Amino acid sequence: MSVSEDATVTSKGQVTIPKRIREALGLDSGTEVEFVLEDDGSVRVRPKEPPMERLKDVKETLAKHDVDLDALRRDAKAAWGSRDEDDA
Repeated sequence: MSVSEDATVTSKGQVTIPKRIREALGLDSGTEVEFVLEDDGSVRVRPKEPPMERLKDVKETLAKHDVDLDALRRDAKAAWGSRDEDDA
């Protein structure tokens, strides 16, 4: 479904998301949104996912690529640990 609507940017940089777009995205008052600037200059607006949902998505993506999460944790812990020693 392709929906196109026009809006105007205010002097404060604000834009009212047109009603048809809000309804299509399921946006209610108070919903946080995320703006994604694509390489081609287009902008995507989407409801912002809660942090735990985003982490779950990252974990699922990593699982598809046969990444050893335990090894990543150990390596990160070791790297951050050695960084603390360097700062002392």
